[in-house]
Amino acid sequence: MSILAMTLPIPDGKLAALEDHIAQAKQRDDFEETLRSFGLRHESWHAQSTPMGDILIMVFEADDPLTMLAEFSQSQKELPVWQRGVLKDLLGIDLSEPAPEPPSRMIFNWSDN
Repeated sequence: MSILAMTLPIPDGKLAALEDHIAQAKQRDDFEETLRSFGLRHESWHAQSTPMGDILIMVFEADDPLTMLAEFSQSQKELPVWQRGVLKDLLGIDLSEPAPEPPSRMIFNWSDN
């Protein structure tokens, strides 16, 4: 398994709407199966307040997180299409387009396995 972390700025006043979106997504009947279908083993989102504003930290664990993101970005399944639209409206990011920056690189990882 590999881990990928991403950060995105959360525009002022959009954090509550983002939290509402996640709550709605988790209630969907297709939520868990859709995540599994992309090879995800773990996904977590974290909101961090900073002096420069709130940021969203997204953590994905999958065999190949970059392939997982590519498949998500092009999927026509109902949940990914809906989620891409909401994130574009809330965060201003178009997840159907390739990321303009290279992916994050892990500089430290420890686990007690």
